[in-house]
Amino acid sequence: VGIEKPRTLDELLLKAQAYIQYEEVEMADAIRHARPGDNNSARESHRKGGDRRKNDKHMEPRGPPSLFSNYTPLTVSRE
Repeated sequence: VGIEKPRTLDELLLKAQAYIQYEEVEMADAIRHARPGDNNSARESHRKGGDRRKNDKHMEPRGPPSLFSNYTPLTVSRE
């Protein structure tokens, strides 16, 4: 059930090649699905962080709005 360590350099390169191919497919998908108006390179759009100051686009909603209308203030002592 554990992860086997590669015994030879060939085994290591074989595993690395699988990861390289996966990254290449992901990069190709990012390029293929990029919008024509975007000026970002595929590598920049693929990164999670990026520099959001350059793009003044609206943020996508992250899910349903909060169900709570009142919150406990954090400055009140527990006692």
